[in-house]
Amino acid sequence: MKNISKNLLFLTLFVIQGCVSQNEAIPLSEIKPINMELESGEKLQVTLALTSAQQTMGLSGKKSHEFQDNEGMLFFNLEDALRQFWMPDTYFDLDIFCLDKDLKVKDVDRSVPHYIGRDNPQDIPRAKSFVCRHVFEMKASSALSKKLKVGSQLIWKSPYSPEQIELSIRQAQ
Repeated sequence: MKNISKNLLFLTLFVIQGCVSQNEAIPLSEIKPINMELESGEKLQVTLALTSAQQTMGLSGKKSHEFQDNEGMLFFNLEDALRQFWMPDTYFDLDIFCLDKDLKVKDVDRSVPHYIGRDNPQDIPRAKSFVCRHVFEMKASSALSKKLKVGSQLIWKSPYSPEQIELSIRQAQ
């Protein structure tokens, strides 16, 4: 009976420790690209844009061959707000998805034109404005991107939770 009690206590502490670690902040510099899935189970490799510097840079400067069709960039935000993206120094057209806090697609702007360079800012294409929490970008030419539409749900697959990411951003501010 004592062994069962000890094992039960150990298991309980192990489970509690696992729950606590899911609520701990992670240094933003240690957060690497994550995996996400479409509802169909198809996998996406996702770079997170967490800081204002990362979000300002976005996919600027990334060449088409450096960004695969199963890749995306998630602009992770803490609050819903009006958001509009522009395309300075991009090398491929983008599909831009407005997401709610649960990563459900609320709106889409397809085939936003790329613009190489930053000269003539008035000529740089801009996506339509969205009110949303997060924004997700994929190559407009991606077959996986075409599967995402209003109402689609992206599924978070990562060793750290969205709540941990949020806590990490809040602590870094």
